[in-house]
Amino acid sequence: MTLSDTAPRLDADDRDRVWARDNQRHLALAAAAAAARLDARPDEADEPARAAELLAAEVRETTGLPTALDRLCGLFALTAFERDVLVAVAAPELGLPTATGPVTFARALAALPDAHWSALLPDAPLRGWRLLDVPAQLPPTEFGGLSQLPLAVDERILHALLGADTTDDRLAGRARLVAPVCRLAPGQGAVVASLAALVRPSPGTEGCLLSGEDRLTRRQAVVDAAERIGLTVLAVEGPDLPDTAPAMDTLARLLAREAGLGLRLLLVEGTAETLPRCVRLLAAGAPLGVSAVLSADEAPPGSELPVLRLPPASAGERRDLFAAALTEARLTEDPAELAERHPLTPAGIALAVERTGRLASAPSGRRPGSGNGRPGSERPGSGNGRPGSERPGSGSGRPGSERPGPGDGPSGDEGPRASDVAAACRALAERPLHGLATLRRPAAGLDDLVLPDQANRSLRALLAHVRGRRQVHGAWGYSARDRGLAVTALFAGPSGTGKTTAAEAVAHELGFDVIAADLSQVVSKYIGETEKHLARLFDAAEAGSVLLFDEGDALFAKRTQVRDSRDRYANLEVSYLLQRLETFRGVAILTTNAREAIDPAFVRRMRFVVTFPFPDAEQRALLWAGAFPPGVPTDGLDPRRLAQLAVSGGTIAQLALHAAFLAADEGVPVGMRHVLDAARIESDKLERPLAANEIRGWVPS
Repeated sequence: MTLSDTAPRLDADDRDRVWARDNQRHLALAAAAAAARLDARPDEADEPARAAELLAAEVRETTGLPTALDRLCGLFALTAFERDVLVAVAAPELGLPTATGPVTFARALAALPDAHWSALLPDAPLRGWRLLDVPAQLPPTEFGGLSQLPLAVDERILHALLGADTTDDRLAGRARLVAPVCRLAPGQGAVVASLAALVRPSPGTEGCLLSGEDRLTRRQAVVDAAERIGLTVLAVEGPDLPDTAPAMDTLARLLAREAGLGLRLLLVEGTAETLPRCVRLLAAGAPLGVSAVLSADEAPPGSELPVLRLPPASAGERRDLFAAALTEARLTEDPAELAERHPLTPAGIALAVERTGRLASAPSGRRPGSGNGRPGSERPGSGNGRPGSERPGSGSGRPGSERPGPGDGPSGDEGPRASDVAAACRALAERPLHGLATLRRPAAGLDDLVLPDQANRSLRALLAHVRGRRQVHGAWGYSARDRGLAVTALFAGPSGTGKTTAAEAVAHELGFDVIAADLSQVVSKYIGETEKHLARLFDAAEAGSVLLFDEGDALFAKRTQVRDSRDRYANLEVSYLLQRLETFRGVAILTTNAREAIDPAFVRRMRFVVTFPFPDAEQRALLWAGAFPPGVPTDGLDPRRLAQLAVSGGTIAQLALHAAFLAADEGVPVGMRHVLDAARIESDKLERPLAANEIRGWVPS
């Protein structure tokens, strides 16, 4: 499987031309010798046989390469008898000297030298590696048993005898050659060197397991390792492997054979569910000395494969990777800022920048999905009318809420912007969520909220902690600490006081999306699954989003005394969350209506605890002043009188919406009586009677 150490004396083009010519001559001589013996003309076989041996030595000496037939014999450990059978069967297809009549095992056993019955065995090379095709059993009246059946050469072997660089068409849809994906970080080079040493082709090679980083970055590491040892990479994904044992065995043989024939490094990209099948593939290639790598997030149970772990790129390495990718894509963003806010893998960095570059190179004009500066960020109904202590209607319509990025000009033609690259980075990080969370792209900022000074002060400080991470963690050396680098906050207060809206406003101010955990999907009855789901959420948020656990009491509740197995596993989930918060490097916000239910250990780990009190009359007046979007016609609304009603900001938003529908039904502007009717409807729903002083002066007596 390896090339000769003899240095070629010809340049590449001349070498290939000479090799192809002499390889054809070698096949013709070998076929002539085999045909003469099969036709009972042994005296005519010696001369072409000796000439074939001399020519094979000359080809190796001249080009540094073995002939195709010699390479097949070495790869599959063929005996001289098996070699002659293979050549004799292939000769008619190649237009070479051919024996009279069909070639059968019985005829070969009787006429060829060094014949042995073991060549017919199902696990012998000719049949085990599908070098020859044996037809299904034909009627005894036409042919005898197995040894009497006419043989045919496998098509892929036919191409290999001619030195054609191709891939078995039976692998279409299951295996493919892979191309380079990205640049790796310098710190990952040591693992690539170790990988190249482990998978260098040798008899009985066992392959290895590669973990760490993401699938595409691991793929690039395999491509780099293969290049070091003169191989290309043939990849197959675990979900594409068959379930049944016979089909699996056939595919494993074909893949291992293809890897050997094409000088390929076999890459098997496994998932947790397909790891056992992936391990079987690796075992199938061992007899051929085929190099194989299993790429997976974790080692399969009971596996004895050597394990290499690809380390994550450091902040400085990510900066350099961003800089190189941005330069190649002709984008002018700040690589340090992108590296700090989006700790992607090398493959993620390359994909995000490449996609943004393609978008930037599109014809000028409005790009698809570029409404608010982020590709695909427009959502129906994402503007006004949010519940909570946000001034409804202020949304993205406030002056200055659209931040122009580099490349925005008065002509309206938009060049690539930081928000475009950042959006592509976030999109890559969000792919693994798969229903565990919903993605929100908020439009309202902190200036749109009505909050007490204490809460405003804490939220502004939270923003400062995120924006200053590059200086404090990087320049000032805090990144040397592996723990406690997350920006985490607990938002506590009664329902409707603006906790969720404030979390979204924080994300908007930072230019982040919100990953809102869906607790019904995160929490699983299966042991260990909840922790895996949480790990995916935290990993996605670290790439540049705010992770929101809305009403997260169920996850962050106090640990209890263990009375049964359910208590023990519930406590394990809490313990995992405590550990993950220590190593988390992103932004996470937990909202709750019951702060006393939260485990004290979580409260200690929170960098901010922000209390959202029930709004007072002055704050309610401000909320009512912005309760209706600018397009809603109003008549005589008095925010001061409406503020007499002691309700939360979320309820104010609901009342405004109710009143708008009532007025629209009548075809008149929204007035005080519509709000009064809406308040009565809400009062009936909550079973809370309206006090006379709350609605005094709303309508004439």
